[in-house]
Formats: sequence, structure tokens, C-alpha cells
Amino acid sequence: MPYRVRWEGHGVYRRFYGKVSAADLKSACEEIAADPRYEDIRYVLSDFLEASPTFSEKEARALAQLERLRFFSSPDVVNAVVAGESSILDCVPYLESTDRAPCPVALFDAVTDARNWIAANPRLVWFKRDTATSGSLSRN
Repeated sequence: MPYRVRWEGHGVYRRFYGKVSAADLKSACEEIAADPRYEDIRYVLSDFLEASPTFSEKEARALAQLERLRFFSSPDVVNAVVAGESSILDCVPYLESTDRAPCPVALFDAVTDARNWIAANPRLVWFKRDTATSGSLSRN
């Protein structure tokens, strides 16, 4: 599979590389959603810097719907997308609807910039959860 999923505390970094099919993107979504840590997810960082899309526009629309259902349904999840070339934007078809997303979504040229943006955009519920479990405010 041309992707790797790495859990990082309360978030996930998924890196796509090589030729990426619709089945690959769907598999990455399913892998994350099936993990027990998914319930406490705070961010998804999707790195497409080394990816080449191999799916149709119709498949891209179906994948966008899946992404919105899985990751964009919560206003408390921060979504950062890293893509260097404009042609790679086919890999992230949901970017066209970010203005309608209930959560923050942003596009970056570098992973470092995306991580800085994630750190600068904590969601209110993150603090509520941390306070309830540890008695103090903290960020991931």
C-alpha cells in the first residue's frame, strides 16, 4: 500500500507516496477509523508530497464524501493537508468544500508548517477533555 499511518498522541499523520488509488485512500480512512484511538482524535495531518493520484473524478468525489463523514464530522478535529504540486490536489478532493466543513482545514507546502498550524489551532473541547482526565490544561 502506498501510504503509512502513524499515530501521534491524539492525532494521526498519514503519508501517501507513489501511485495512490481510490482503494488506497479508502483503506487509509478505514484503518484510522477502526483504531480504538479514533475516538480521541484531535487532528489528521495528510501528507501528499510524494503522491500521484490514479483515480477518476467520480472516485475523488466519493472519497471526499468518505473523508467528510469520517474526519470532518467533528468541529473539534483539525485537518492539515500537505501537497506541493497543484496536480496533487486531486488527491485531496474535499478541499473544494472546506468553507462548508465544520472543522478547520488548511493546505500547506511543508509538513512543518502544517504541524505549526495544528499546534496553533487547539479546539475548546481538547481542554475540556484534558481537564476532566488530568485536572489541568494541556495540549498535545
